[in-house]
Amino acid sequence: MSHSSPRAYRTVLDALQAPVPYADAGRHILIEPGSYPNTGFRSSGDFVLTAVSGPGTVTLDGATDATIEVTGMVTLQGLIVRNWSDEGLALDAAEGSVLAEHCEFMSRSDVAVRAASGAQLALKQCQVQDGAIVYAAASGIVEGTSVTGAEGNAIAIRSGSTVTLRACRISDAGGHGIWVTEGSRPLIEQCTISGPTSAGIRVDDRADAAIRNCAFHSSGQSSLIALDRGKAVAEDCLIEDAGADALWVATNGSLTARRIRMEAPQRTGVVVEKGVALLEDCEITGAGTNGLSLIAHADVTFVRGRISDTGKIGAGLASGARVVLDGTTISGSGLAGVSVEGGGRLALRNCTVVDNHGAGVIAGEGAHIDVSGLISERNQRPDKLDGGPQAGTTAQVTVPTQADEAPAAAKPRTVRPPGEGTGGPSADVLLAELDAMIGLAGVKREIRILANLQKVAEQRRLAGLPPGSAKGRHMVFAGPPGTGKTTVARLYGGILAALGVVEKGQVVEVSRADLVSENIGGTALRTTEMFDRARGGVLFIDEAYTLSRKASGTDFGQEAIDTLVKLMEDHRDEVVVIAAGYSAEMREFLSANPGLSSRFSRTVEFENYSPAELVQIVGTQADKDGYQLAEDARTALLAHFTSMKRDASFGNGRAARRVFEAAVERQAQRLADMEDLPSGEELSRLVAEDLDVDTGLAARFGEARDPDQVTALLARLAAMTGLDEVKRDIRDLLDLIASARRRRAAGLEAEPFTGHLIFAGPPGTGKTTVARLYGELLTALGVLAQGQVVEAARVDLVGQYVGHTAQKTSEVFERARGGVLFIDEAYSLSRPGGSGHDFGQEAIDTLVKLMEDHRDEVIVIAAGYTSEMKGFLATNPGLASRFARTLTFRPYEVDGLVSIFLGKAKTADYRVPEPTQQALSTYLAANRDRFREGNGREIDKLFRSAVTAHARRTEQLANTGAELTTEQLATLLPEDITP
Repeated sequence: MSHSSPRAYRTVLDALQAPVPYADAGRHILIEPGSYPNTGFRSSGDFVLTAVSGPGTVTLDGATDATIEVTGMVTLQGLIVRNWSDEGLALDAAEGSVLAEHCEFMSRSDVAVRAASGAQLALKQCQVQDGAIVYAAASGIVEGTSVTGAEGNAIAIRSGSTVTLRACRISDAGGHGIWVTEGSRPLIEQCTISGPTSAGIRVDDRADAAIRNCAFHSSGQSSLIALDRGKAVAEDCLIEDAGADALWVATNGSLTARRIRMEAPQRTGVVVEKGVALLEDCEITGAGTNGLSLIAHADVTFVRGRISDTGKIGAGLASGARVVLDGTTISGSGLAGVSVEGGGRLALRNCTVVDNHGAGVIAGEGAHIDVSGLISERNQRPDKLDGGPQAGTTAQVTVPTQADEAPAAAKPRTVRPPGEGTGGPSADVLLAELDAMIGLAGVKREIRILANLQKVAEQRRLAGLPPGSAKGRHMVFAGPPGTGKTTVARLYGGILAALGVVEKGQVVEVSRADLVSENIGGTALRTTEMFDRARGGVLFIDEAYTLSRKASGTDFGQEAIDTLVKLMEDHRDEVVVIAAGYSAEMREFLSANPGLSSRFSRTVEFENYSPAELVQIVGTQADKDGYQLAEDARTALLAHFTSMKRDASFGNGRAARRVFEAAVERQAQRLADMEDLPSGEELSRLVAEDLDVDTGLAARFGEARDPDQVTALLARLAAMTGLDEVKRDIRDLLDLIASARRRRAAGLEAEPFTGHLIFAGPPGTGKTTVARLYGELLTALGVLAQGQVVEAARVDLVGQYVGHTAQKTSEVFERARGGVLFIDEAYSLSRPGGSGHDFGQEAIDTLVKLMEDHRDEVIVIAAGYTSEMKGFLATNPGLASRFARTLTFRPYEVDGLVSIFLGKAKTADYRVPEPTQQALSTYLAANRDRFREGNGREIDKLFRSAVTAHARRTEQLANTGAELTTEQLATLLPEDITP
């Protein structure tokens, strides 16, 4: 491609459309130096664009929606790509795979580069200016790349994307440097983030980010933020000159920080409010106010840390904060080393608090401090730890004794009268809160019985009588999800603390992943660590039955159970353990160790909410958020919840919450279309029209989103060669959806749509193509939210050690939520992988549970040979019932194979005259067995071979001096067919 070379193409689009045969798929387009205006093209083909004279010598300028928009396998090398539209992109990758090396991307809009809908995008040694990089339901790597001057966030990673950012430089973003959200899971390492207006990195909305060896400079706000159930693990990072806080955790965020150095944040080193943080070997120096500001519902452990030269307080705890400082040194604070307000709880272990300008440690009225191994000296004011009973301060202090001092007296046991509690709500208040919960009559009765038992046991202890066995404290909470098990566990912990049965009453929530390690011996350590965190409170084990399910001969889940049984015995008076899960599975769990059933002496059954209770839950949520349910809305809700099946996976309260959230969204859309401003009553009123009560990402019965697109997609399906049975089956499924809509509109019962399918047949028969069309059809019909097709095989789902398979399978399934998960050669999961451990079966079991838990969000298609797929369905009793039907893809006959060949030739601008077609048919008939086994794949190979033979033949002719005609360049002859 060139401006001046006589036989060169003038635009990329011309080069892509040129009838140039190649032996391999795609084309390699070499671009000579220059600026190429009015570039703007969309391509689904495979190609390589290279600046022939090296990086920076070729500029492609466009002003369309995207200068380069691709869905195929594309490589860009050494290009400058710019877009001058206010809403345009320099590069847009939707599906396909794109590699850009040594390229520059610039845009006038907020976004310069975007990867979406399952695309894979790799940017290596690139520059992105004045626009963002966005990954949405995509994957890839950004390496050695600079991103500068974005008006908003510099890099956004959304919609479950998995991305690696390595050795990147991000500077002067108008928003966040990196925003990670919506369940995405990036790895960010060796990156430098400088001067963002907002945060350096923000992790929220259930995203999980790993951050290693990064540097944060001069963030406008906090440098690293984890909130809204976002999770961040940061290691070996430097944070300098944060505009607010170095680290901020809030609204159920989670942060693990190791070896982080925080220098001179303008406000605070670490802020945690309603979140969890573990900080190990971290250092905070020169903070403008506090080193640590730990506010209500903060759960923080700070180990082997150093806090120095803060403007006010080294570590400050507000009411409701629960903190452990272990092996930490605090010095040079402007006011106090450690300050604990009333209601705050602090364990201060083996810490050194010295050279502070005020007191070393101050405990306010109502504070609770457990101090051991404290060195507090050379502070300008004395410590205040002895608020005394009048002040309501609980202090347990052990300090190191000097060699010449007498041994310290034994620490007295702090005794609280029953009902006095720990400064939190009384047992009666918490029981009243339990009674106020909707439904759960049986649960409330059981908890009140247990509370009375514990109350009397504490009274007996104070009277000098044996309090009775502690075994009755441990319980199994059995029942379906969304029935309030976690909420009741938290209330129960508070009740026990108020009664003086446990010291603190905190609830530590764990699952299998928190207890089971991948290494021998690691499980016992993890389980013990979690148990120790729960001492003085409640250990709540969600889905505890997963510990008793063996995935291989090396079962670390069983090790967690055995460790737990011993800890429950050794610390019977310190921790209450609650194991939660489905009723049937929990019976299996109790049989996993002979000691379990004796320690869990009581099972509390949580039943499904009734339809009326679910309507009440929606109404309560509406009242809380300032909405009111109209009477017609309540009637519609009651009918909806009455019609729903009550199986083990029924969502209960979660289903009610989803209905409410969807109603708020639909009301907003309805009111936004009104010509006049809505009144306050209209803004707060939810009517039946606002209810999308049959919604769910895979079971919607509303109107089709785009009827024209449905028509176009059905035309594409009809145009595919052969597959008559498959086409009929797909139309039958679509007819079921349409019929269900009509029945619902008429007030009749309609079964939920179950769209999971088995695609059975040999390779090359169009299974993947049909899967993609199926996903697009369901999206256009409003059945699926996104419609992306995530393709996976055994290697993508099966791990190498216990627990790894469930993690990999869950990650792939998460990427497919809102779309289609296509598992090719699914039968291979039911075959041992060649070692003694069959982790393929673990992948099947995990998949079955995920299909049940997210039945409204993902369509699963399992593909493979017909006979093999029958064996696959037999590997788990739940598989056959979850796949609605089997679509059989039969091998193509000769006529169908010829049609596929002709379609490929037409797409590539080749002509196949009648003699060549006859030769093709003869060749296919002679090799029938080979092509019945490989079908379209073998035809693809044959077509490429024919193009190669054509190129060889025509070039030989050109080398004789002949001037080739267009017809010669475009026509395949019979001799080109036979390899």
